[in-house]
Amino acid sequence: MFRRDPSSDAGPLGSETPTAPETRVVNSCVRASNFRYLLASAVSSAFGGAMSGVAVTWLVYHFTGSTLAVAYVGLTGFVPAIVFGLLAGVIADRYDRRRLMITSDLVRLGAMGVLVFVLFLTGFSLFLVLAVMTLVFSFTALFTPASQAILPRIATVEQLENANGLITASTQTAMTLGSGAGGLVLVFAGAIGGLSLNVATYALSALFLFQIAAEAGRIDSRKATSSRSFRSDFREGIDYMRTHRPVLEVTLGMVPLNFLFVMVVVFFVVYATTVFGSDPAVYGYIVAGTTAGTAVGALIVGRIRARRFAGVVIALSAVLMGGAIGVMAWGRTLPEALVGAASIGFCLGLLNTTYYSTMQAIVPNQLLARVLSIDSVASFVAIPAGLVVGGVLSSIHGILFTYSLAAVGIFVNGLVLLALPGVRSLKYAS
Repeated sequence: MFRRDPSSDAGPLGSETPTAPETRVVNSCVRASNFRYLLASAVSSAFGGAMSGVAVTWLVYHFTGSTLAVAYVGLTGFVPAIVFGLLAGVIADRYDRRRLMITSDLVRLGAMGVLVFVLFLTGFSLFLVLAVMTLVFSFTALFTPASQAILPRIATVEQLENANGLITASTQTAMTLGSGAGGLVLVFAGAIGGLSLNVATYALSALFLFQIAAEAGRIDSRKATSSRSFRSDFREGIDYMRTHRPVLEVTLGMVPLNFLFVMVVVFFVVYATTVFGSDPAVYGYIVAGTTAGTAVGALIVGRIRARRFAGVVIALSAVLMGGAIGVMAWGRTLPEALVGAASIGFCLGLLNTTYYSTMQAIVPNQLLARVLSIDSVASFVAIPAGLVVGGVLSSIHGILFTYSLAAVGIFVNGLVLLALPGVRSLKYAS
């Protein structure tokens, strides 16, 4: 069991010390102005991102009819996270995190604006879509560790489970609405309509982030690393993971899960088209079901105080996720598909919120962005291969065979995680 050194960071800004009852902990999060701005930023960009995600995926599959092209779109989201993830973590532990997040939003706004403008003038271009999405996700790779590391400067350790749960649930609710609306926008306004809304939401997100107190984004001057090399900063993060076996085992144990999981979620559009026909609204409903389930799973974390047995929760979530994917693979009706998708999301929300709340509590804040980036890169390293393999398997054997394979594999992966002593020992108690 890990305990974070209270002196390892400067503490939350714009919040008050919570009392014991659960409702007071939640209320104290919401009353903190800095947290509200961070939450509003996440919700606005999540809604627009969900709409553009549905639009881009459907646009590519509509014009190419290729599962491999859909896989290429998925790669634009994961390759930048792997290539730039380690560097992004070091940058987020060196420089003002609030400014990094605002800059990332503005760059993503500009990139999506260019995509909308060119698509409107010249029509579809797969190369253009892939290039713009790669740029967008490259700056997402910088935004993510900065946003994860700024939260412990805004919320107390006792608030982290509920703060993460509120952010995840709110963003997933926004994504649920955005995904469902995205399917309808495709029907009535086309893909460019969804992409245009995403431009506006990035601008709104940047405006909210600008309202966060400047002190929340600054790195403690006593622990600033600007005079050190990037290599030494990166090595410090590696050394932390090497000396904390539970963190290392969870990171490595998630590699096969991510390899298999991406073979499912990225190909929702193929699954929806194969099983239920070419109605784009059905695809949006399946994505919306997943995000709705994620919101519920995230909110439960604080209620059950999942950090007390974090490793077990993570492993059991993987086991249940395998079963949920099986429901989609072996069911044939839309209600079964929606139940399976919602259950997948529930397990994902429970797993991720438990993990990040635990890491934010046990890792010193000046190391947090690096450790989380190293974890993400190590966990995600198999995802590009999973996208390619998923695309090939779906083309040769069909999407239902691919889903069945992923269901069995993730179920077994969860059992293996549960058997690892380091994973079982990952926990935090205040």
